[in-house]
Amino acid sequence: MGEPLFHVLGLPVTAYAAGMALSALAGVLYLRHRFGRLGLGAERAEALALLALPLCLLLARAAYVLIRLNYYLERGGGAALRLWEGGYAAAGAAAGFLLAVWLAGRRFRVRPGRLADAAAPAGLLFLALARFCEGLAGQGFGQEVPPGFAFFPLAVGNEYGEWRWAVFLLEGAAALLFLALARRREGTLREGGLARYALLLVLSFQILFESLREDEVLSWGFVRVHQLLSAAGLFALMAEGLFRRAPGAWRAPRHLAVAAFFLLLLLVVALEFALDKTTLDTRLIYALMLLACLGLSRTVAIAAGLGKRWET
Repeated sequence: MGEPLFHVLGLPVTAYAAGMALSALAGVLYLRHRFGRLGLGAERAEALALLALPLCLLLARAAYVLIRLNYYLERGGGAALRLWEGGYAAAGAAAGFLLAVWLAGRRFRVRPGRLADAAAPAGLLFLALARFCEGLAGQGFGQEVPPGFAFFPLAVGNEYGEWRWAVFLLEGAAALLFLALARRREGTLREGGLARYALLLVLSFQILFESLREDEVLSWGFVRVHQLLSAAGLFALMAEGLFRRAPGAWRAPRHLAVAAFFLLLLLVVALEFALDKTTLDTRLIYALMLLACLGLSRTVAIAAGLGKRWET
């Protein structure tokens, strides 16, 4: 987390914490702008933000502690409650955001799908800025770069003089791209579709980004947790589309969508093993993994009714 810049009420404030606070502020301001433009009211945006921020923080911490439960059981002494020591899981933050939208929808008597669509671009902006901040915490780095690539923004040097791929910058840039893509689709999807589309993009490519990371990535043995959770989230989106939300969007038999999904996942698993167990060119492996992630996003988009234009 780095050395503290200053203290507030006796608690340390690091550069990472300050950057995350500014990222949240930018997200809230964008949320107010969108709610005002869409006729939902800036007051509702502020209320949603006041609900979402603590829920995202607490559920991100809770998810991290559950993932590393054995570690916290061994430490004891309330270590899980010392939030300033760091340790948060993006999956928990996403769950907190969705829960806040659902609760706010009930409170305001506004359909959650409408609120989610209005809030999704602000969530993507916050995600992009939060990823950029990861470098301040010494996270989001990949393998050491080959000669000729040791320069910013492709790579970032550390205190040992090593230059490593700046995966956190790639993830932040990708989130900004997802924001631009989501804005282009605004008004072309059924209610709730924009939020689903944004989630689809994030989950599809997080599978690749998690593989690129060589930092304190969360894992259960050799399984990277956020790859597993991303795959589960994509399957949930696809199943919802196939069997409830848009059953006619996938024109072929539905079992073919499920088969294509799991074949692409098996390809990703095989490529992960190839990284550690073979001498294949790493660039080729990651190129194939990128294609697999593109295939997953396209398959799920069509099955979920997000691959075609809808009349609103």
